Amino acid sequence: MSIRSRMALCLLLWISSLHAEVITGTDEMASLPFWEWRNDYMTLRLVQRLPDQTRAYFAGRGFQGADVETIAGHCVFQTVYTNISAASHKRVIEHDIRDWRVHYQGKTLSIMPREDWQPVWRSKGVAQAQIVAFEWSLLPTTQRFEAGDYNWGMTFVKVPHGASFDLELHWKVDGEPQTARIKNVTCAKDVYIPPQ
Repeated sequence: MSIRSRMALCLLLWISSLHAEVITGTDEMASLPFWEWRNDYMTLRLVQRLPDQTRAYFAGRGFQGADVETIAGHCVFQTVYTNISAASHKRVIEHDIRDWRVHYQGKTLSIMPREDWQPVWRSKGVAQAQIVAFEWSLLPTTQRFEAGDYNWGMTFVKVPHGASFDLELHWKVDGEPQTARIKNVTCAKDVYIPPQ
């Protein structure tokens, strides 16, 4: 690609980023709060998950009490990633959630990808069937989206229930690095009362 073509592409991506916005509201399917970053070629939606939803979901996949609590101790979001680029302006989007950053009370944290969970489950002796079910429930760590592609899965943030944080996103569009921030994302409160 020539320098002139590369500069034109950078300018086009910069102009597209000017049309970016964050919208919030209540997700129609989940009836829970969401935060969505969108521009002309992609959307990323975080839908709050209640800790009890997470407990029930993973208990239903064979996880036992202490392991369910390990999972539910995290702030969890259903994350939906979509390449909405039009046929006339197709974009290739790539992400690696290990590059995303959580900003919470002056600290910078990472999203916990599926690879980081493997040693946790192995040290606890969790069966392979449960590990596979867990990994398939998470947003893939890396992915490439052509125009019209989408995927979803859970993302885990290690901040307290009820806390708010900023999520700094990093991705590439046609190989060019991009970044954005979703401010004041709020984790669901935990109202669970363990059995006595």
